Amino acid sequence: MSSRRRYAAFISYSHADARWASWLQKQLESFRVPRRLVGTAGENGPVPSRLAPVFRDREELASANDLGGRIRQALEASDALVVVCSAAAARSPWVNEEIRSYRRLGRSGRIHCLLVPDPSGDDGAPHFPPALVEVIDAAEMPPEPIAADLRASGDGPALARQKIIAGLLGLGLDDLRQREAQRRQRRLVWITAASIAGMAVAAVLAGQAHVARNDALRRQAQAEDLLGFMIDDLRPKLERLGQLSLLDAVGDKALDYFDSLPSRDQTDTALSQQVRALTQIGQVRLDQGKHEPALAAFMAAHARALELSRRAPDDGARLFDLAQAEYWIGLVGWRQGDLDVAERWLRAYRDRSQALVALDPSRFDWQREVAYGYHNLAVLDDGRGRHAEAAEAFERELALYRDWLPDHPRDSMLRFEAANVASWLGSVKQRLGHLAEAESYFLEADRGHAANQALEPDVMAWTDNRIDSSVLLARVRVRLGKLADARAGLRTAVDQAAALSLHDPDNAAWRRSHGNALLSLAAVDLACGDDEAAASALAQARPILSQALAEAPEENLAIAYFVRAGLLDAEWALRAGQPAMATEALARIAAPLAKASRRAGSDTLLELLARRDQLEAAVFDLRGDDGAARTLRLAALARLLDPRGGEAPFAHLEQLLSLQRALGDDEAADASLKRLHQAGAVPEPLPAACVNDFAGEPASQRTAP
Repeated sequence: MSSRRRYAAFISYSHADARWASWLQKQLESFRVPRRLVGTAGENGPVPSRLAPVFRDREELASANDLGGRIRQALEASDALVVVCSAAAARSPWVNEEIRSYRRLGRSGRIHCLLVPDPSGDDGAPHFPPALVEVIDAAEMPPEPIAADLRASGDGPALARQKIIAGLLGLGLDDLRQREAQRRQRRLVWITAASIAGMAVAAVLAGQAHVARNDALRRQAQAEDLLGFMIDDLRPKLERLGQLSLLDAVGDKALDYFDSLPSRDQTDTALSQQVRALTQIGQVRLDQGKHEPALAAFMAAHARALELSRRAPDDGARLFDLAQAEYWIGLVGWRQGDLDVAERWLRAYRDRSQALVALDPSRFDWQREVAYGYHNLAVLDDGRGRHAEAAEAFERELALYRDWLPDHPRDSMLRFEAANVASWLGSVKQRLGHLAEAESYFLEADRGHAANQALEPDVMAWTDNRIDSSVLLARVRVRLGKLADARAGLRTAVDQAAALSLHDPDNAAWRRSHGNALLSLAAVDLACGDDEAAASALAQARPILSQALAEAPEENLAIAYFVRAGLLDAEWALRAGQPAMATEALARIAAPLAKASRRAGSDTLLELLARRDQLEAAVFDLRGDDGAARTLRLAALARLLDPRGGEAPFAHLEQLLSLQRALGDDEAADASLKRLHQAGAVPEPLPAACVNDFAGEPASQRTAP
């Protein structure tokens, strides 16, 4: 293996075959290549001394057709793919998509198959996942599956193990078996001689050695049982049942166990296992919205990753793990609304990524880590109102992707990332008042997602991305006065989002996308004067977004969607002459809006608060209380104006114009109107759902689709 990747192999398997996947991983990682073979020429390059580490995915995916960024990254970083073949694997969309993704990398010749026994005991015809023989590229003939057969009717465990190992090493089976036999014979001779020479000493030390060995074995067994129970068996089942909270006790037990290990047990291997386990514990807790427990797990992973990197500072894999820990800590800070903490850790993540590239500039995956690092900090700048700085950073990042894409025309993840950057750039340009540029960037993002849909129509995540890009494109078109185009695009997005939710009703992110598309359509319907259509879209969006907030009450995005829905409800009620109904809608959003207000401020939060004040003022208008209405409008105006006396942000102008007209400040209204016209905007009262969402989260190391 002349150019070793991070993993010796990636094991793809159905969770019905988790036992066999675990067995295979242990067989591969514990195998020591005979010394006389190490460094010799194999089919894949020089033969390594070990087949480790081996990647075995321990997580169910949100959708079987949706490979997360971590999985795609591991596939790219693996020298080979080993597919555990069974009837369950053949039916698994997840296993088939992993195979397709690996073959798209041009590595069909590096795929190995292991047939495993059927749980029913029926070892009839072998079951191969269809993706093994699909035509992925017209220029490539799919290989005929050749498998090691673990079944009793086939090779049996010993021979099947040797076949897989020989294939991974690029050796002939006979060469490997002969060397293993010679090694076993030499070992037996050595053991016999050593036993005779050391019999007296062994008698004295037997008790101590026995106790120490049993202690080590006990600790190893305890760790393996704990991690296996938590990751392999329990987590996938609980995810399907929506009962991840039951994993809390297991996570606590793992943390206590790791803390109890004496320093003499902290080998490199033990620390690496702990880093992986602690990171997964943190991810589970973060998915549950339990930020402090998640932070504790990520901090513990970081401390161990830092120690591993200190022991081998030139080891890229260890530096990579350290960077990932820093990313996750930064993400927790982001979700908690502590942007100072988020910036500190995300900057550290960016710096580690640059150090990775310095170690090996030829690693394209590490070059992309630097792009993610810059991306996260640009998103942070945008969230803090530093829009010009964010736009400059996004433009530099997008230039990188535009340079990379022609060399990787079939890399759907790379295209997704490029579209994601273009989308962010569109949002920033919109906030700066550069509406035509914003529309152009949103179109670029939409075309990127459309290309992924065409290339991989079975990957549902690409459809979800297309829905999001349609919503963003529609919002800027509303500002440009292109209401018909915006409405048509949103209707298509709503239909696609509804189908996506039906495809996987348990996917919370897809449900939220459906709610957001409905909310945006309701806003455009209101702007078009179609109150009936707006009421219908709102009625569908309301329960979806209420559920999203209940599931993630601390999430900025869930809060923003719920608040926007309430504001639109109030707006619709006022247009229908129902002030009591409007007051009720505003009361529903009071608590989540107050929670958001206690966090670091943003332009979006100020817009939502000002919009709430405007709607409350309209309620007082209908009740004839002009004084209260004016007080609320003045409060809204103060939120939107620059407290330092500078020019108000462009995103606030529509609301400012409405307030200035209502307050009789014609001179200020004319100035706002002039800025809107210069930007190409068609000023209308801005529907609540056209207000931007809170600043998004930082991209993951590989932004998952």
